[in-house]
Amino acid sequence: MLEIDKKMIDLLRNGVTLQKMRLKLEIYDSDIVKKINLLNDKGYSIHRVFNEYGVKFQILDKIVTPLQDSIEIPIGAKFSFLVISDTHLGNIYENLSLVDGVYKYASENNIHYVFHLGDMIEGCTLNNQNSQRIKRLDIHEQVDYVTKKYPKIDNINTIYILGNHDYRCLTKGIDISKIIEHRRLDMHFAGYKNSRLKIGDKVVLLQHPFMIDNTNKYDSEIRDLYVNPKFDLVLRGHTHQNGIYLNQDNSIVVSVPACYSSPSRKYPGAYEVEFTGDNVKLKSLILGDELEIFSITNYDLKPKVKVIPTRIDKFNERLSKKNK
Repeated sequence: MLEIDKKMIDLLRNGVTLQKMRLKLEIYDSDIVKKINLLNDKGYSIHRVFNEYGVKFQILDKIVTPLQDSIEIPIGAKFSFLVISDTHLGNIYENLSLVDGVYKYASENNIHYVFHLGDMIEGCTLNNQNSQRIKRLDIHEQVDYVTKKYPKIDNINTIYILGNHDYRCLTKGIDISKIIEHRRLDMHFAGYKNSRLKIGDKVVLLQHPFMIDNTNKYDSEIRDLYVNPKFDLVLRGHTHQNGIYLNQDNSIVVSVPACYSSPSRKYPGAYEVEFTGDNVKLKSLILGDELEIFSITNYDLKPKVKVIPTRIDKFNERLSKKNK
């Protein structure tokens, strides 16, 4: 990075007027605007901040994206999509071949949507915690890897939210969603932390809590964020666990396991979701050299009752059987 760009970033972190940048950097206003536009293209979240004294330009280090409720997917009598989460690209345990396997499965089964529930990249560390787990220390290097290597198949769209690891990049002033959307037209940003989707007449919440806690706290967060928290389906990342339950608001909640080769997670996983009328079928998928269907659970949505009992939700059951 050029020295003048570093100076500009330092000025922008605290908020600075165009006049002050001109004096400090000794360049014309037109060149300042060009450089701001280039930094925006690199993902820096630079905004105009208005106050009683005029306008400042400032790099923001917090979420500026409101709750997203605008994505609607029209469907026919039957509609399927895949769900993955927590790929942590940039982590020493990343495994892009697992993600490739999901998209290959989508292509072979005529599925046109993959939802990603956040923590797409490992991001930066806070106070150098867990820095030994990061393969690519530079955020731009991690995002370059995503935009160049993340699966891209004709007629398959990726809808994604960003999680706490992605959010950490904002502490450096970088909003990675801006970079990804600029470079990958097949990847559609739906929001940080939460996003509500309309899939036909079904209401689906994509959720990635930012704190480590229990399911009751995660469900409370939904009620705090939304006036009407009654979703047909809640798809939750972040926990790295696999599970299905009905919450107090009678929403089906699916915890989607991580999609990378963490030594603490023997079986990375994903889900296939299929809506047919008022029925939803949830296929738990195990990812590896060959993708396997681990279990299938069906629910009637009106009322929400489980149709087919299932033994799923614990990969260690399968692991113990395999080790016998």
